[in-house]
Amino acid sequence: MKCNFKGIVTLYKNTKEAKTIGIKMELADRAVGFLLSFISLSIFTYYTFWVIILPFVDGDHFVHKYFLPQEYAILIPVSAGVALLCLLCIFIGFVMLKSKKKKA
Repeated sequence: MKCNFKGIVTLYKNTKEAKTIGIKMELADRAVGFLLSFISLSIFTYYTFWVIILPFVDGDHFVHKYFLPQEYAILIPVSAGVALLCLLCIFIGFVMLKSKKKKA
């Protein structure tokens, strides 16, 4: 995979320090992106195994002790969705209130 730093280097072509900062920031962004991708893939794999494959495994198999009961497979995502929707509505409400104050 070829890295292209031309955009950052040409943006800060006047100082050497700015070039180094730009490259470090890009590497930090890549590391955070990789970490978030890894976490998302791990959660997706765990949830998929829990919901799709585990019901076909015998109830006394040792793998069942690593997973919550099946009821939580629906309860956790629904709760997370409701919480996310509430936070989104609160955020939109604050934005609307601030925009009203600016107009007045």
